[in-house]
Amino acid sequence: MSIEAAAVNEPAVDRQQPDGDPRSTPALIAAAVREASAQFADLLRLARIEVRGNLRAVATLAALFGGALLLVLVSLVLLLIALRDAIAALIGSDALAGVIVALPFLVATAILMWAGFRRMSIRSVRT
Repeated sequence: MSIEAAAVNEPAVDRQQPDGDPRSTPALIAAAVREASAQFADLLRLARIEVRGNLRAVATLAALFGGALLLVLVSLVLLLIALRDAIAALIGSDALAGVIVALPFLVATAILMWAGFRRMSIRSVRT
């Protein structure tokens, strides 16, 4: 059998498709684009679900810390009222007891205001 006869007996192979895939290049590109868009849609859906979960967790955490902060502030106010009443019972004057309890806060406020004014002072630059 000659080489020419062997070539005639082989099935015809499409020379444009080296892997023998019957689909054309545009069909493969269209399928790839469809698959990529489906993958991207799935990715966005999963990201949305994850972000919602994270937002819920952050909101819950903020609510818990906010509640704890509120309770601490209420406790501090009640403690200061009790301290003022205790000092008033010792010295016999409600007004003086109020000043004594408020004095550390007034001093801290004055120090912070002084530091803030000092930092914010505008120095004129001569040109």
